[in-house]
Amino acid sequence: MIEVVFFWLAVAGYVASSIGYMISQLFGMDRFRRGAIFAAVTGLVFHSVSLGVRWNETGHGPYISTYEILSSDVWIAVLFFLLLQWRSRKLAGLGILVMPLSFLMMGFALTGSRDVRLLPPTLRSAWLVVHVVFAKLTVAAMLMAVALSIGYLLKRKRDGAGSVLLARLPDGRVLNDFIYRMVVFGFIALTIMIITGVIWGNYSWGSYWSWDPAQTWSLVVWFVYGSYLHGRMTFRWSGTLSAWFVIFAFVFSVFAFFVMPYFVKDLHSQYMAR
Repeated sequence: MIEVVFFWLAVAGYVASSIGYMISQLFGMDRFRRGAIFAAVTGLVFHSVSLGVRWNETGHGPYISTYEILSSDVWIAVLFFLLLQWRSRKLAGLGILVMPLSFLMMGFALTGSRDVRLLPPTLRSAWLVVHVVFAKLTVAAMLMAVALSIGYLLKRKRDGAGSVLLARLPDGRVLNDFIYRMVVFGFIALTIMIITGVIWGNYSWGSYWSWDPAQTWSLVVWFVYGSYLHGRMTFRWSGTLSAWFVIFAFVFSVFAFFVMPYFVKDLHSQYMAR
């Protein structure tokens, strides 16, 4: 019960933050930006308590059920965004994309099972923890990259047509640079996630690579993002093409990691409650 209360308090904080960022962008009112940051931080604190209570009840981190995975993905994404904004204040405008997406993901998390499921002995490994940490970092970085890409496309449209919501974002060149940095960071995290998953797989099941669907889809996603980096470095992809490719890669990743497990059973789904 306590977990649910703090979960909804976190959602309320993220909703308030979204509204604050929108007002700040529309009217250029800096106090609303500060209020939006405060609401996001407050929501993150409530969210931390919710995840902590869940962790205490289950005896393991929030990475077994869809509910736990999406909730913790939102937590790391919001933290990542706040740190990114602290590092570069000119990215504050992304709050109108990141924060609404965050509370929508929280809503989607509620469609999963909230039943407490104990961690099977097979999954009790330090490698699992490292694997999960880098999986979360991958999600956070790629979510920022797709938010930046959407921001770039909308700002480009605004420059030719009209919305003021993203008028205060940096110019296209700066946004392109941040998109590239986020994808590089996410790609490195994804690579480490796959490597630690392979080591963990050998530790738990005696095989480094068995072409399990989860392994295969992870590798395909790796190649998709690798294609972006190859195009960026070799063919100097930038602008609209680059932004659309990052959006495609993110949608493909969501399909691979969150939709396919409902149709194709793998080692992950055997231990995860949907």
